[in-house]
Amino acid sequence: MHTSHRFYARILSATTALVALSLPASAETALDEIVVTATRRATQIRDVPASVSRVDRTDFEAKATRFIGEELRGLPGLVVKTNDQGTYTDITIRGVPNRVHNDTITILMDGVPFVTGDDEVDMEQLPFGVVGQVDVVRGPTSALYGRGAIAGTINYITREVTDDPIAQAQAGIGSHGWWNAATMVQRATGDVGAILISAQAQGSDGWRDRTDRKEQTLFVKQRLDLGEATTLNLTGTYVNTEQGLAGELPTDANGIPIPLPGGRKGNWNQDDAGFDKRMWTGTAVLTSDWTDSVTGTTRLHARHANTAGRQGFFNAYDPAAGTVDFTGFRVDGSTDTYFAEQQVDARIDDTWRLLAGISAEQVNAFHVETWTGEFDFGPRFYTQRRDALTGAHVDADLWQSDHLLNAKARNRTQAAFAQLDADWGELAASVGARLDRFQRKVHYGPSGSGYGPDPEVTVKDSDSHLSPKASLRWRMTDLVTAYASFGEGFSPGFGPIWSFRNRDTDLNPEIARNIEAGVKGQTVDGRFTASVTAYQLRRSDLLQLLPVGGSARTINSGKQRSRGIELEASADLGNGTGLNLSYGYTQAIWTENAFLEPDTNRPFDFTGNDVAGVPRHAGRVELVQAVEAASLTLRTWADISGDYAYDGANSRKAGGYMLANAAITWTGMEGLDLTLTSRNLFDRKVNNVVANNDGPYAYYPQQPLQWVLSGTVRF
Repeated sequence: MHTSHRFYARILSATTALVALSLPASAETALDEIVVTATRRATQIRDVPASVSRVDRTDFEAKATRFIGEELRGLPGLVVKTNDQGTYTDITIRGVPNRVHNDTITILMDGVPFVTGDDEVDMEQLPFGVVGQVDVVRGPTSALYGRGAIAGTINYITREVTDDPIAQAQAGIGSHGWWNAATMVQRATGDVGAILISAQAQGSDGWRDRTDRKEQTLFVKQRLDLGEATTLNLTGTYVNTEQGLAGELPTDANGIPIPLPGGRKGNWNQDDAGFDKRMWTGTAVLTSDWTDSVTGTTRLHARHANTAGRQGFFNAYDPAAGTVDFTGFRVDGSTDTYFAEQQVDARIDDTWRLLAGISAEQVNAFHVETWTGEFDFGPRFYTQRRDALTGAHVDADLWQSDHLLNAKARNRTQAAFAQLDADWGELAASVGARLDRFQRKVHYGPSGSGYGPDPEVTVKDSDSHLSPKASLRWRMTDLVTAYASFGEGFSPGFGPIWSFRNRDTDLNPEIARNIEAGVKGQTVDGRFTASVTAYQLRRSDLLQLLPVGGSARTINSGKQRSRGIELEASADLGNGTGLNLSYGYTQAIWTENAFLEPDTNRPFDFTGNDVAGVPRHAGRVELVQAVEAASLTLRTWADISGDYAYDGANSRKAGGYMLANAAITWTGMEGLDLTLTSRNLFDRKVNNVVANNDGPYAYYPQQPLQWVLSGTVRF
């Protein structure tokens, strides 16, 4: 038997035995929960032929989840990395790394793609305070959602509007000057629907120097019942965030931190490093039963974002030089996005069902990059230096500022998708595909520095891709379901606007193909539920950005293979005790990754090495205890990660950790809830190590012990 066949045979045997166990478990049957992201229609998790997780607001609020992305920690197959205070959140799914910033996953809000003009996902632009539910689908999903869905899809679904009258206020305080205030009102609007309005403000001093934060969010959602079979949801959001940023700190060649004045809390970045992000969104979703067997869903969306980012790029530290060096950088951007989609869900008969649709999107982006520092267009390149003992700037009188980018971009995507489903009772099958046509045009204006595109130039490219999918589901018993599926994902490879000028128009889209098999089930009494998935994902025509001077060159080079197991289980142990377990085994390796570094012409060959930053073993163990006599709920959970390779050469493997957390919620007074949460309970020092082709050279210290006290009053 072929090696991969033996691998899947062993996994299927083990998973079938696991789900068949008659263990006492969770009173909440998670497999009965409804998700929409994995199939584009409301489906119970047990019947979804994919590895899916759902996180509700009640869960991540109890854990004092303050920043977007934190709610995903502990989910199998996901690695969540943040810099400083919940900034620049990077998500890795199934061992597929980012090229630049979240450009191998798709992020949605209410089913609408949240992609920037750089073909990336800036998660901090999403209005996290208005999210009611998060769906996570692991594996390529381009057949449903198009570009970028190489490794998975995350759908942030805004709060549902009901007729129930709600009036509540929330307040919270925490370590390092954290504070939060929010209010929400929901009212029926006569016989035609209901409206929900919420507002939130928060702030913090930050646990590192000069990392203060301020954020305000306003959310309005109106549900209009236009008839017995037609509903219109209108959503508007406003988010304004100001966040200070601390930079990396130096390590030696083994990834071991090098002490500097200020320690882990120190900030060796630009004086004004930070980002300002202001965004407005408007979304209309019309759902109507055209006939007894045909439902149409129309989505219209528009958003505007103004962003300003000031972030020094850290240079490898040389103690003999006596200075800490970083490249002074600022980017100012303005982005307008317009999206329209029409979907039709038709039940042909008792067996067959067809879902089909078309969509169009346009993203207009304007970016200006300003570089400031000592300049030589060589090893130094707009470098700002600080004395390693005092932190004072060195030779600041030699600094100069130049524009290296002044670009206006227009991205357009048109798509058509369809999937045909058949349900024969115990067996069900689905096949589908999506055709995406995508174009980009960028006008590079004069930079004024002499190093940008002078004179002006306009660059264009276009391409298309057909993404297939197929699945088979088998109800083994009334309580156990097995499935197997195939899916494909692609990235157009246009990349960041700043790198597009040097991109070869003959490049192929990057492709990911995934096969997986899984089992989902529960015991008769519903006290134990579990789902287990085994998968293999292969990427080809990898799109890699190789640095060339102040820009980069994009190439198709390399292949990657990921294999793994994803497990989620929940158990009701009786007497108010619940146990939740998640585990991911991820074997991500470069099956082909050899290239010449353009600036130095040095050869590198990482073939056969582990993908950097991906632990083989990771997961979460959570214990929940209800003490009804005292109106208390006690939670404790531990996030566990094994060691991982810091760099492509696998010169250093470390970084494993276990972070313990705890929360206690009191509901002893009607209309009042209080929760005290402690994260990183034992103040474990965890570092996110940064590496290049030569190995580790810097790190981002992760958050220390944090506590938050929050309360909700319902009127």
